[in-house]
Amino acid sequence: MKDIVQVVLIFSLTSVVMPGLQVRKSNQTKAMIRESCFLSDYSLKAKCVQIHQNLRCKGGFNDQWINGIKYEITHLTVTEWPGECFNVGHLHLHFPELRSLEIVNCTLLRTFKGYFRSDSKIEKITMHGLSSLWEIPPEMVNHMVNLREMDLRSNMLRHMKAQLLIGSPVLERVRLSGNKWDCSDGGLDWLAMEEPNGTTKSRITDYYDLVCYQKLYRGKPLHKVMDIIKTMRETCPDPCTCIMTHVVSDPRGAIIPLITVDCSDKQLTAAPASLPPSATTLRLEGNKIDTIRSIVQNSHYKRLADLYLDNNSIAAVKELEGSEWFSTFRVLSLRGNYLKQIPVYAFDKAFQANNNIMHVFLGQNPWRCDCHFIPRFQGLLLKYKRVIRDLTDIRCSKSSDKKTSLVQISTMPLGNVCSNETELAISPINIVNIVLFALIMFILGKFLYDWRNFKNTGKLPWLSSVLP
Repeated sequence: MKDIVQVVLIFSLTSVVMPGLQVRKSNQTKAMIRESCFLSDYSLKAKCVQIHQNLRCKGGFNDQWINGIKYEITHLTVTEWPGECFNVGHLHLHFPELRSLEIVNCTLLRTFKGYFRSDSKIEKITMHGLSSLWEIPPEMVNHMVNLREMDLRSNMLRHMKAQLLIGSPVLERVRLSGNKWDCSDGGLDWLAMEEPNGTTKSRITDYYDLVCYQKLYRGKPLHKVMDIIKTMRETCPDPCTCIMTHVVSDPRGAIIPLITVDCSDKQLTAAPASLPPSATTLRLEGNKIDTIRSIVQNSHYKRLADLYLDNNSIAAVKELEGSEWFSTFRVLSLRGNYLKQIPVYAFDKAFQANNNIMHVFLGQNPWRCDCHFIPRFQGLLLKYKRVIRDLTDIRCSKSSDKKTSLVQISTMPLGNVCSNETELAISPINIVNIVLFALIMFILGKFLYDWRNFKNTGKLPWLSSVLP
């Protein structure tokens, strides 16, 4: 009985473990299939035709061409390769006398494996119609000392490293047009810092025909985008980083870049003295800046549209009043500073005149809440509530007064700040207005009185009778 129980237990464990082992073995087999990259993988349906020293293979290689070494073949054309990987290292072993290699219309091909050795005699490599290939590894050709020409037109190439063009000492011509080039960081942006007559750039015979493809620069000439990237990198202030966020064209077709300069969290006490010529956004969050004077008075900031000054030490913005930039900006963020009040009249005037304004952020500041400032400030917030986007964060500073402490200003009853004792308080400008109004009414009344008196008695007013 004990033996029977042991047999049943062993059978149960086997039935549980074996499926897991079978699954693992199946997965390993699939992985080996995916990693397979041999020229013999597709020999059954391959069709190869030899004409003198030229060999053209479609759909793979027949066994006769990958068994042994074929010294007689100097020109090889591979079409419709059925796999995702092509091993050029193995190719070199079977065809050591190759002078020309063409890989055409291989829509499934995604990557190359191996590399051509230094004793390779290939002088020209041609690749067309590789619609799944994004990049050619530089190590594939870096050891080739006889390579003179690479024709890589009309593929799906997006990225290319500089090493691909500098590996061969005798490389003369490279053709790259008709690809989907990525002109951003990690794509071809290294070309931007190449000198106009640099060795690498001069090898690209169709350099001025290349076009950027990805969304940011789609349809824009690559050489113009590279010039913009070069200028941006050379003029980007230290320690900031500069990024081209968009590119547009004016009616004449000229390219206009939109550049963001990110100087956030750099412990800066002042804004950069200069910016790239096409900078439109400046991010200065998290620094120690306490004034905006250097920004609004700097000619380099005239084209700046978006300015982020969150979490600095700014206590006043009176410099904005009357500045040209304040009537043309698009975004202004002053969150998390030390602002207690602003020149309401100047803000109102600038907002009315500014056709570009989109967003203003004023929250998380210690606003002064009294009857002199709050009525006018609240009116501004409500008038431009579609522009001032953080109304819920614009609150009175923390105080012992429960009616105002941390209360949202845009919805606060004015009675909270204008009590019975203070509601009759009149500002100096209003006193002047009242006096002027009284004088005008007095003069108007005197005129009507003198006119009526002259009509009834015919006597001129005393002042008129004594004047010469």
